[in-house]
Amino acid sequence: MKFLKQYWLVFSIFILLSALVLVRTFSLNNFRYDAVKWAESSALGSNILSEDQIHALSGEKLLINLGNGTSTDKQFQAITIKMNPDSILEKANLGIIRRNKGPVILFSDENSVPARIWMVLSEMGLKNIYILSDKRDN
Repeated sequence: MKFLKQYWLVFSIFILLSALVLVRTFSLNNFRYDAVKWAESSALGSNILSEDQIHALSGEKLLINLGNGTSTDKQFQAITIKMNPDSILEKANLGIIRRNKGPVILFSDENSVPARIWMVLSEMGLKNIYILSDKRDN
């Protein structure tokens, strides 16, 4: 009995960790990484917009230029900001994206850049993120 009194904290932690391991082992939804869920929009193509579809979106729109060129129409220049793709996860840039009260549309001269940034942002739990399709692709 004296032994249990001395090591009660260690035993408590051991029992708690054992319970968590058992929950993780026998549960299908707890502590589970769900890449399929995050990539579903991408697989279905519902995250890709044309410039015409931007008008149909509700809320405060924010376009983020991740490239060097200006590939949007003049009507969107007031709501467009330029960000370096390498600095998208900086606190200030994430703050701009999170404070926006509507859709965030990513675009670049290269098709792969906004796709990669979209995946990172969506895996971080950000919703309402879209990719602007290139006019030549339509």
